[in-house]
Amino acid sequence: MPSILDCHPTRAAYAPGATALIRVTCAGAASIPWRGVARASLCAVDGVVTHAERPVDLAANEVAQVHIPLSLPPDDLRGYGVELELRDANGAVAAKAITALDVCARWERAPRYGFVCDFSPDERDTTERMNAMARYHLNAVQAYDWMYRHYDFVPPTRVFTDALGRSQSLDVAQNKVNLAHELGMKILAYAAIYAAQPDFFNTHRELGLFKLDGSPFSLADFLINTDITNPVWRDLMLRECQRAMSALGFDGIHLDQYGYPRLAHRLDGAPVDLEAALPDFLNAVRDAIGDAPTVFNAVNAWPLEAVAQSRMDPLYIEIWPPNDTLRDVREVVLRAGGLRGGNPPVIAAYIEALKSGDAGAITALRRLTAAIYLNGGSHIVLGERDGALADPYFPKYARLDAASAQLVRRDYDFISRYSEYFFAPDWRDVSATHVGGINEEIRLNTPRFGPNAAPNSIWAIARTRGGQLTLGLVNLVGLMDTAWNASQPAPPVLQNVEVRLQLEFWPNAIYFASPDVDDGRPQRLEISREGRIAKAVLPRLDIWGVLMVS
Repeated sequence: MPSILDCHPTRAAYAPGATALIRVTCAGAASIPWRGVARASLCAVDGVVTHAERPVDLAANEVAQVHIPLSLPPDDLRGYGVELELRDANGAVAAKAITALDVCARWERAPRYGFVCDFSPDERDTTERMNAMARYHLNAVQAYDWMYRHYDFVPPTRVFTDALGRSQSLDVAQNKVNLAHELGMKILAYAAIYAAQPDFFNTHRELGLFKLDGSPFSLADFLINTDITNPVWRDLMLRECQRAMSALGFDGIHLDQYGYPRLAHRLDGAPVDLEAALPDFLNAVRDAIGDAPTVFNAVNAWPLEAVAQSRMDPLYIEIWPPNDTLRDVREVVLRAGGLRGGNPPVIAAYIEALKSGDAGAITALRRLTAAIYLNGGSHIVLGERDGALADPYFPKYARLDAASAQLVRRDYDFISRYSEYFFAPDWRDVSATHVGGINEEIRLNTPRFGPNAAPNSIWAIARTRGGQLTLGLVNLVGLMDTAWNASQPAPPVLQNVEVRLQLEFWPNAIYFASPDVDDGRPQRLEISREGRIAKAVLPRLDIWGVLMVS
């Protein structure tokens, strides 16, 4: 019998009404040829939307690719499953597989932000790296430390040595920009808003930011902080951002900071309030690059409210202690979403244990993924083929092994398939009033459940939109510490979890889906009645999943 080795869309994301192309890699049977069709079905939660077929003619042991076009609906911010089947001349199914895609007019509304940071002139697998990122449905990419110097972005030669001594190639960077565009990804050039190497600072001390004792603020004596309120530095930064956009064709700028200083002094002792100065500076950058996408890193949510007053989009937060727990992650996501009308923020959170490659680190990553997306956020973690960020200096990323990469890809297929349930801005979090404690609206037949990511419990996250309710579930059973930046044991698989809903409306349908169950396909659950209570039973809960009630 033939088999399907892999299947995925050829682009990371699609515009409403576009035509998606599904690439199916098929393998022929060991001893005989096979002839039939490959069918792709575009599936919403409640059924098939459309389908298309292409003929397949496989010799024995042949590996071949088939591309199947699917016309997408005009609806914006929607996700779909894509069911693949190989059918013989009699219509019998010989092989099956599944993938996903989503439709969104603007990546900022459903961000899946990745990274690139390797630009070595010796790199020979750039195409494979970028294609792998598209298979995770990453619709935007941060090009980290692509530049020559922090004050002089575009290098004087095609091959150059960057500020940390890495040999870099502008041609490799250009290739990654071009491939990102071909694959449906936006790509943003990294730039720090107030940093310069000592050689620049030593001849421009008047542009520095100083402590009360007169010494300059710096990052490990490698980068000296500069003054964004100084018109000379401001004009230099705006000019360099414009050069980056025009020289390589970047789609926008990703602006970074180091979380300090908050108050500083100029060389003449005059005070500088960075929080007060930021909105105007950030908007000036966006204006300088023609209102192109511009992102700014609010380190540990500072200064989040000031950044929210600017036109940075999406909001981006790098999380550090004391935001140590999964509950802290939830609070940061909700706070940022509340400042932007429910639009999803991007969270940077680095799991150091990924460097070791142990299974507990992957469990921690998958729980963190659930924590961020189920609360309405997005996570920057994937890039450079199967890389995963484990350090704030992106080139120190970890490499996922094949089994771990498959698990994480399954999660991102799931996020893409159910895109509107994660990213639509009109979802309203009602966890605190509907789940746990004295609340009677939603109950589970487990000893410990609730909205606060308590150890050794089922974390239940409830959100409503019109006549819909979702209940995100994260299995924390057996976990005694909910620190997100730590290796974690896999939880026991929970069987037959009963959910009791007292919502003062009777559900028309209840579906459950999990990346760990039936490849993320939605399962329609039987609803039973007990007075005012609707009851449904989840067949199993591994790491995470979501209940969808309409």
